[in-house]
Amino acid sequence: MSAILRKRPPSTGDTPSESSGSKRQRFVDVVKTILDLAKESSDAFPPLKSCLGGISALIKLYEEYADVKDQLKDLVPWLEKLMATLAKVNPDDDSEEIQRRSELARCLEDIGKRSAALAEKGKVSRLLDRKRDLGKVVGLVEELRRAILMYQVTQQQSIHNQIAHLTQITGNLKASFDAVLKLRQTSPQPRIDSVLTRLNLLDVKGNVAGNDDEGKRQRALFEAFEGISDRLQLLSERYSTEKGGDTSDACDLADDLRDVIAEYQLAQQNAIFKQSCKLIDAAEFSVLNSCRRASGADFRHGDRRGCLKGTRSTILDEIELWSGDFDMPPVYWLNGLAGTGKSTIAQTIAEYIFADGRLGASFFCSRDFNDRRSLHYIFPTIAFQLAQKYPQFRSILVPLLQSNPDIGFESLYNQMKTLIAEPLSSAIISTVVVIDALDECVDNDPQSAILSVMGRLVGEIPTIKFFITGRPEPRIQSGFRLGLLRPLTDVFVLHDVEPKIINTDIRLFLKHGLSAITKRRNIKQDDWPTDNHLDLLSERAAGLFVYAVATLKFLDHGFASPVKQLDVIIKAPGSTVHEGKAKIQPTTTLDSLYLSCFQGAFDEMSSEDDETVRSVVGMVVLAMDPLPPSAIAILVNLGSQEVMDLLQLIQSLLKLPEDLDSPVLPFHKSFPDFITDPLRCPNERFYISPRTGHLKIVLSCLELMNISLQQDPLSLPDYALNSEVKDLEARVDSQLSVALQYACKFWHSHLSEARDDISAIVSALQTFLQERFLAWLEVLSVLNSAKVAVAALETLMDWLQKVAKDYQLLNTARDYFQFATSFFDVIHVSATHIYHSALELSPLSSTVRKLYYTRRPHPSPRVVTGVPDSWQPSIASVSTSHSFHLSSTWSPCGQVVAIVSEKAVEIRDALALKLLSTFKLPEGATRFRQGLAYSPDACFLAGCSNTAIIIWDVQTGGVVKTIDFGVPGDCLQLAWSLNGEKIAILLQVSATQAVHIYKVSSSAIQSSSPVQPALHVQIWAHNESFRMMAMSRDIFAGISTVNIFEVGSTLVKVEPSTFQSSHSLEVFSPSTNRISATGKGSGGNKLLILDIHNSKVLLQETIVGFMRCHFSPDGSLFVASTRDCFIIWRYTSGHYTQWKKLKQSGLTFQFSPTSSSILGNSGSLLHIFHLDYSPTSLPPGSVTGTQSQQLDAFSLSGTYIATAHQHESTITITNLHSQNPFTCQFIDTGLKILAMVLTGKVLLVKGPETVVAWLLTEEGVVDGIVNSRRANQKDSLWKKTLVSYTSFFARIVGQEDHSNEPNFTTFIVKDTAAVLRHNDYNLCVYHIHTGEILGQDKEPLGKEYCLHRPHKKDDCKLYRHDSAGGNFGIPGGGWPVAQSALQEGWIKDPEGKHRLWLYPNWRSSADEVDWLYNASTLRLRNSSQVVIVKF
Repeated sequence: MSAILRKRPPSTGDTPSESSGSKRQRFVDVVKTILDLAKESSDAFPPLKSCLGGISALIKLYEEYADVKDQLKDLVPWLEKLMATLAKVNPDDDSEEIQRRSELARCLEDIGKRSAALAEKGKVSRLLDRKRDLGKVVGLVEELRRAILMYQVTQQQSIHNQIAHLTQITGNLKASFDAVLKLRQTSPQPRIDSVLTRLNLLDVKGNVAGNDDEGKRQRALFEAFEGISDRLQLLSERYSTEKGGDTSDACDLADDLRDVIAEYQLAQQNAIFKQSCKLIDAAEFSVLNSCRRASGADFRHGDRRGCLKGTRSTILDEIELWSGDFDMPPVYWLNGLAGTGKSTIAQTIAEYIFADGRLGASFFCSRDFNDRRSLHYIFPTIAFQLAQKYPQFRSILVPLLQSNPDIGFESLYNQMKTLIAEPLSSAIISTVVVIDALDECVDNDPQSAILSVMGRLVGEIPTIKFFITGRPEPRIQSGFRLGLLRPLTDVFVLHDVEPKIINTDIRLFLKHGLSAITKRRNIKQDDWPTDNHLDLLSERAAGLFVYAVATLKFLDHGFASPVKQLDVIIKAPGSTVHEGKAKIQPTTTLDSLYLSCFQGAFDEMSSEDDETVRSVVGMVVLAMDPLPPSAIAILVNLGSQEVMDLLQLIQSLLKLPEDLDSPVLPFHKSFPDFITDPLRCPNERFYISPRTGHLKIVLSCLELMNISLQQDPLSLPDYALNSEVKDLEARVDSQLSVALQYACKFWHSHLSEARDDISAIVSALQTFLQERFLAWLEVLSVLNSAKVAVAALETLMDWLQKVAKDYQLLNTARDYFQFATSFFDVIHVSATHIYHSALELSPLSSTVRKLYYTRRPHPSPRVVTGVPDSWQPSIASVSTSHSFHLSSTWSPCGQVVAIVSEKAVEIRDALALKLLSTFKLPEGATRFRQGLAYSPDACFLAGCSNTAIIIWDVQTGGVVKTIDFGVPGDCLQLAWSLNGEKIAILLQVSATQAVHIYKVSSSAIQSSSPVQPALHVQIWAHNESFRMMAMSRDIFAGISTVNIFEVGSTLVKVEPSTFQSSHSLEVFSPSTNRISATGKGSGGNKLLILDIHNSKVLLQETIVGFMRCHFSPDGSLFVASTRDCFIIWRYTSGHYTQWKKLKQSGLTFQFSPTSSSILGNSGSLLHIFHLDYSPTSLPPGSVTGTQSQQLDAFSLSGTYIATAHQHESTITITNLHSQNPFTCQFIDTGLKILAMVLTGKVLLVKGPETVVAWLLTEEGVVDGIVNSRRANQKDSLWKKTLVSYTSFFARIVGQEDHSNEPNFTTFIVKDTAAVLRHNDYNLCVYHIHTGEILGQDKEPLGKEYCLHRPHKKDDCKLYRHDSAGGNFGIPGGGWPVAQSALQEGWIKDPEGKHRLWLYPNWRSSADEVDWLYNASTLRLRNSSQVVIVKF
């Protein structure tokens, strides 16, 4: 005690006068903490509050003593720990905890009383007396600490004892099961083995007595264990007195134990998962979230339920055993007909494996949802879930997504390899993935695309298992039979399970469900349901759990008696079909049950209400995406509650939401199949005709859009891209109803099915196209569904042509289709730029411009010159990142095209040329030039590198086979045989050529036929082999020869074997035996088409600037390209006649299989020409086959621009303020214009021998010729004339020394400066007023320069086009046109307030891009075109 009472020296601050301010503050903080704890303890543990109250009273009296301070400081962490324990541990269900707290309370109350008494004494005693009591104060604080310590020790000991008790219980459970099985003298049961394995893996952590969720779960688990242990003891006693018998009771107890453990583990894993998600770094989550994935696809979402306890035990045990044994095959296919319970089993397995902590991801496919029926969402969604669960997987995946953010849009093979296989292999993770209802995904591959990919990659990931369910559809069966996947797969056929076992499970399910209905509905009838009821219902189910589910839902209908409802089912006649095509039992009554549901719900309704019923139910079963009652109500023109009330009458057939804004779903996919099939639903009152139903829906959609759509519905900022609007999603939710969103996205899907009574639809379409078209595009843009516009308009054109036969409306739709495809990139990224850019750039004669141009918002950029008069012939154009494309081909269906670039094969849709997927070239594949072709069934794509034929799976994008040549060479052509079993290539090695034929299945070469040197060789499929055309020319004799051979081990000539002509032969049409030829003619090339059978001339025409030609696959069309257009001839009445002439130059092209479209390729630009939608000819004017240079001139004031072509005599002058154009005629008509200058109000034009000047008036018209002189000797007249009109050029040129005069054909003039290239290639920048040289540089050959308007007067900067930011050495600040923005398709004004999208050919071909006149006008110029944009 003396040590405790001993004081420190006075210098340490024993007295108030000696204590420092900082130490006192620390002590005050301690006091505050204790007082706060006292306040908090009032509810958790009142005795503690009383005790701390007494301690607090002593603080003020003894605060100057160091020993008290030290004790109090040491006490604080103990108090905090005690408070945490008291809050966490619940004493209500724990007698030991109650006893511990009672003992603690007694100690605390005693300390509190003694503290209070000592405090009262200290208040009246003198300082000396208080010093004597100091030891008592310190002792009380120490007693409090010891009391807390004792409580903590005993509490931890209790936890240890409880965990030991759990270990003892689990040991007893195992021993009890072993004992029971020994008493029955039977081997271990799989069901019992499974649960004991789960028991061994049980991991209980944390405080068993805790008041948190984990503590509650653990206490519930203990109680359940003890109950099962007691039941096992009783069972053991019973078995010890019985001899023989089964072990079903023990297996039932094992099932109960498994369910108890699974329930605990499921809740525990859910808590762990939520906590893990919270710990994901925000930046990492942002990257993960950027990759597209399906929503609501994992097992935790929706109202899916697992198997009833006691049912499906055998199959569940087998699957669970497979999932944990990595020596077994990595893929398990649960195969079953519709309604056999596959999804329920998948849900149960997902829950079990998740509870064990082994489930990596799950994907429940559904044809009801767009994203969950798409194969391309499966792997990205699985990867996202794996990244959420496994940090090591996430650390690998995130960098991959950062380097390739568009991987979600690549081929299935690339997706699985990049997102699943490689990260899992690197992270070394063992996991299980569940994929349910694979058959509900859209898959056109004869062999399931996703299974094809898995077959090639699953073997590379030995630590992953896939559990897959699906109907035994042919493509699914074929997929699992693939050679690579078959040995890796276990298959369980659910509908082949012994009927007795299935019926027993269904009977148990029905008994459980009916028992629940009896209790819930308070049915007093003791003998309901009877055993006969259960037997009959189980028999009628015929192995279909869906029948049992539908029966229970029907009986539990809220508006009818279950007893009476059961009588309706029992008395219903048996049906003779099962889903229309029964294979289980001919007396299945699923259809009869569905019909009974409808009759019970609507029989008492008037027949006048039948139409309403069909309309509402039709919206549920025919909708392309599930709709909520509120949206259905809008589309069928009813009240929301009215719709809900009607649907509740058949709620046994639906998944009805609790609110009006959540979607309604059929409870099972068999119900829509029933109600829309007249053979299965013979009652005309309820049968929903798909054709009539779709017609009603499309009409409702059109009417809603015509009423509700308006310009700028979201009030978006001007010029904004959608991605720049931070609250875009909130604006969409608040301003666009679900019904309107659905109508905008899916009206065309219903239109394609509408056939009868279409007059109302045509009328609604007229209103829609004339008044709401652009507003519809706005909605699609903000919904990120721009691609819908292209598909919808294509559907509309097809419907108008084939069904409505309304050709006037068809022409409008074609115009709109060209608008949507030409400006797809704009619509996709910005709703506002549908008006600012797309409408501004639409052709002057287009229907969309005529109807909507006045609706453009102000202010907006105006394209002063450069807007085309009519639509370009290409429906869609895209500028790719590749400088050139090596080869291309169409798919057999004509819906996609494949293009080989330097590094990959790109698959693009044939509507808007949007990138669909990318097939990677194998490592080392080089010189991938010619030869690219789809197999006849469109399942494979073959191409050639310099060493091998490479074959890709079209659906997956993976390389399925590589066939080596043996020696490096160039593949010039490639063709598949008509049966897809062989591939022929024309291979050139050095100077020799040969046709090699390979068998695809074995990669073996079947024949190799050398080809004699020829000008042109062409191979094609013929029957089961190939034919070849060889074309050669005898230069001296002037004769071209064509020979046709059958290709085999040798080349055998076929009839007509040889054809000769004096013309140069070009291309051959195998389907028609016609050949094209060219020869010299007057004024151009003579082009002919000849029939090689009889040498009949089918076409003879002279073409200027001929480049190349091509036949369509069926020979009905022929196309020839010149330097500035291509011409198409059509075969009619025995001859080829000109059909279309389209302005597009420098193309290589390829016809689609149907000859309706052409794929064009010019450098980095790709074009699609849909011939049915292209104009029949060019605008008036002759096509000479040459491309004239575009000239332009600007007035320094920024008022006028003059433009002209060298080969034309008309000059167009535009007032940039009024934007009114007018023209003037050059005097030397027919002679080319060499140069133009526009200075002040004078336009100077120079021809070969003439200089003409016009004076422009304020009204913008030409007043007349001011100066016209003919130069007979020297070109200096042009320069002198120019000098007479501008003193600036006089200063530059001078009057004496003309040895180094500027080259006036290449200058650039600005407001304050001019760039001139002198004859010595020296570039100079002159001040426009003083003539001062501001900067100069020696021009490197081949470089282009551009002067940009500076911010301030007299400041300018010159930038090289090939080196963005390269300074010309001129002082002063400035700004360049953003080349990166140009490459991305946009141009902004210098202040960043406005932006304009540019045509791809404008961006790619602009030689000069610069700003004029205070940065308000932008000029883009190439050799043939000038585009002026005024901001």
